[in-house]
Amino acid sequence: MPRAPQPLPATPPSHDPVSDMVASVLTDIEARLGEQQGWDRPPRLFMLSLRPPRVEVEFIPEVVWNPTGINPADALMYHAEALPPVPPLLVPSEVHEDSVFAVGFMFEGWNKPTDVELPPELRMLRDSGERVNHLLPKHQEVRIVHAVDLNQRDFHIVRARGGQPRLSVAGQKGARELEGTIPVALGRFVHALNNGPGQQAKNPAPAPQM
Repeated sequence: MPRAPQPLPATPPSHDPVSDMVASVLTDIEARLGEQQGWDRPPRLFMLSLRPPRVEVEFIPEVVWNPTGINPADALMYHAEALPPVPPLLVPSEVHEDSVFAVGFMFEGWNKPTDVELPPELRMLRDSGERVNHLLPKHQEVRIVHAVDLNQRDFHIVRARGGQPRLSVAGQKGARELEGTIPVALGRFVHALNNGPGQQAKNPAPAPQM
């Protein structure tokens, strides 16, 4: 059943209403459906759609995208690999009513504190593609809400257990450079939702100027 959390003011506000919408809804999702409900919760995949005067949040049941219960990041990438990669050059798109303008994912995991160096044996494992943060004696439990919008901009909230959330918004000061499986998968999902045959028919490209 689609849910529509009441967005909070974006932090910090910008002159980009789409960016503010995504940041506001992610902030609300992390606070109400993350921190207020507590830790050790299942991951949640969701889509943001414009339904004036509000943004609608639709959660996709985990049984749909991860029926076998594998690592959530691997499950997302399994589906993403069946979709075309995002072109390196994108023509900026506008948000249309009823369109999915961002895809997000809330999950818990282990983070490496910035003052901790990986031992050589764990560095070798990491470089071979293994996950190693949970093997560190000083690993840190975190909740992350990550989203990518239709123009492939990243939005990222991180809260360490017992701490305060940190928001990173693409294009704003201090925005984090994000890599890895999850941002790639979210980027492919939102690109496919906005560039599939159905969307192209609904929002055809403008005719070339003669």
